[in-house]
Amino acid sequence: MALFSTGLRNDMLVTSPFDTLMNNGRLKIYKGTIPASPDDAIGSATLMYEFTVDNDGTTDLTFAATATNGVIQKASAEAWQGIAQSAGDMAFWRYYVPADTGETASTTAIRVQGTIGTAFADLIVADVTKAISDPLTLDFFAIAIPESS
Repeated sequence: MALFSTGLRNDMLVTSPFDTLMNNGRLKIYKGTIPASPDDAIGSATLMYEFTVDNDGTTDLTFAATATNGVIQKASAEAWQGIAQSAGDMAFWRYYVPADTGETASTTAIRVQGTIGTAFADLIVADVTKAISDPLTLDFFAIAIPESS
């Protein structure tokens, strides 16, 4: 299950809904050791991808205007795309907003972090191994807030 940062959880409880806080953000994919929390610094992990709409380098990502059953999906009209900046095996992703780099330690930054794999991960891909300059398009991306038991 994807992890929400302390800043995101606190702001969702008091300030704004998830989509207001997270719209116009970026998604980065890393190889290496997965931080225990989205509040933690990236550490020795290496950036592999940074996604923008159509990989234009400037247009930030947005989510759908509505959620269903506790799940919000990426805006369907957007192509979330990136080009591999380094080769290796993707390990985790972090979604962050422009006020943050997504890479330093912070308990106020608004972030979501998850794992990547071919099964049993927060972001499912056909192959985690990528070469430099490999393109990647995320056709589906959703964030869920699970039902409590």
